[in-house]
Amino acid sequence: MQGDMTVGSVYDWLDSWAHFDSAEEWDNSGLLAGSMDMPVKGVLVSLNITPSVIRQATKLGAELIISHHPLIFNPITRLNSDEPPYQLARYGMAAISAHTNLDKAQGGVNDNFASCLLLDDIHTADDGICRIGTLKDQLMPNEFAEHIRRRLGIPKGGILWTDGRRPIRTVTVCGGAGGDYINTAPETDAFVTGELHYHEWPINPVRTIIAAGHYHTEIIIVRNLVNKLAGAFPTLKVYAADESCPYEFL
Repeated sequence: MQGDMTVGSVYDWLDSWAHFDSAEEWDNSGLLAGSMDMPVKGVLVSLNITPSVIRQATKLGAELIISHHPLIFNPITRLNSDEPPYQLARYGMAAISAHTNLDKAQGGVNDNFASCLLLDDIHTADDGICRIGTLKDQLMPNEFAEHIRRRLGIPKGGILWTDGRRPIRTVTVCGGAGGDYINTAPETDAFVTGELHYHEWPINPVRTIIAAGHYHTEIIIVRNLVNKLAGAFPTLKVYAADESCPYEFL
């Protein structure tokens, strides 16, 4: 019933499978702008909430933006008129961010990442966030790196990696910044994430390590979330934001 749809309705649906109370303590997931009782007829789903995304939502008539990355992560000391929190308030728009809770959720970011790489027997690691899977066919490290590049649509030269110098069959994945898990993840043949800090790269790797880009390992959740929302709320207008990687490759 379109007239009864509210931000709270969408929030409760998200919470039913990507539980907000499962987010990491340092995270800032949940309703970050607006109120639960605001009426909603249109939703724009994005990886980030940027001025461009807000302009898109305004043009589409969407009253709610659902993003993966939190709208507000650090304390706000000044509210400039060109910043997203100010603009959301200006246009009377609500924002929900589903971050580490969506990373962990069944059917969330890391399940989608593993599926995109065509892994089989996907299951959750003991850390609750990484996913483990198996390649149908064994690949050498350079073949596996190229497989990832093609599957994620990354331009040539866009992958950082270290060669584990052994064939790859079992793989651990963690979208985004997975450096916290590289030393605790199961001893699979390869570990794939979005980005690693310099000091997180192993000096003497015992398996292949690949950093395929924060954007490319997580943007795939947007389309999946759009489809899930459209299926759960048939009368709701659901859109995917037009976003692109914020950096280029030479």
